[in-house]
Amino acid sequence: MTDIEIAPERLRAFARALVAAAGSDAAEAACVADNLVEANLTGHDSHGVGMLPIYLDAVKRGKLALGATPKVVSETLATLVVDGQQGYGQTIMRAATDLLCAKAKHAGAAVLALRNTYHIGRVGAWAEQAAAHGLASFFVVDVAGVDAKVAPFGGIAGRLGTNPICLGLPVPGFPPIVADMATSRIAVGKVRVAFNKGVPVAPGILIDHQGKPTTDPATMYTQPSGALLAMAEHKGYALSALIELFAGALGGGGTIATWQPSETRIINNAIAVAIDPAALGTAETVAAEAQKLEAWLKSGQNDVMLPGEPERRARAKRAASIPIDSGNWGLLVELAKSLGVAVPA
Repeated sequence: MTDIEIAPERLRAFARALVAAAGSDAAEAACVADNLVEANLTGHDSHGVGMLPIYLDAVKRGKLALGATPKVVSETLATLVVDGQQGYGQTIMRAATDLLCAKAKHAGAAVLALRNTYHIGRVGAWAEQAAAHGLASFFVVDVAGVDAKVAPFGGIAGRLGTNPICLGLPVPGFPPIVADMATSRIAVGKVRVAFNKGVPVAPGILIDHQGKPTTDPATMYTQPSGALLAMAEHKGYALSALIELFAGALGGGGTIATWQPSETRIINNAIAVAIDPAALGTAETVAAEAQKLEAWLKSGQNDVMLPGEPERRARAKRAASIPIDSGNWGLLVELAKSLGVAVPA
């Protein structure tokens, strides 16, 4: 199916109008919409405006609280526990990351436990936010509320979420180095994009409900459902299980075993750590070491990229026009009509 091409500023205005029409104030609508469009700009359509039908359906069903703000449950000099009160993850996580960074600047390093918030979007955005404060960071996130999508190693039924991990390093004078990835072989949103496009996924990513390999994304949207496989087989599964325990158990939000099967909302819990290079005495040397490593990795190699470079290339390529597949665009048009929002020509 042919993609729709739309300028980023027009897509941003359209997304803001949709979120506002569902009941958000202008500030919340802007925060949510801008984060989604930024995901499209970086090439991660799985976390872009295609999420809006899911988000606004959750609003309609009372599963996503409008206007929610982060509630500080407890804190020490270097720790912070925040309840997202089931609000938009974009607004909650932006505020919580600022709080985390302020503590890390004061104490040298700090830990955030975030619980009970709706989908926080592309996790790399929050590592980039920390890097803008001059801080290194890592984030581990579980996906507790919706149906489990990822089969444990050796199993055939979904028992875990895609449980992403993200690390970000500021490099003074250069863009930050950020790696953001699901612990499944691809993000479930990429399966949704393939399903809406009517195209298969690559082999080795999905199994059907009998555990047989399949490339049909529809297996994730039928009953009984298929499942995603963990990245790197047993290694990815082990990492995902520990992320579940860190984000859900250590962070206090409850693991997927607690949330399943009673909830049908995308609840994220997270543990995040921010580190001030100045506290380690490396603020002046990080950039030089990063440049040395980049030169070493790329020497004599064909098109080797550092983490974060694919996203920067996508931003440059999509600066004037963002492609939206016709399946996703059709869903957005239907949503706009139901909300009385004008659709861009």
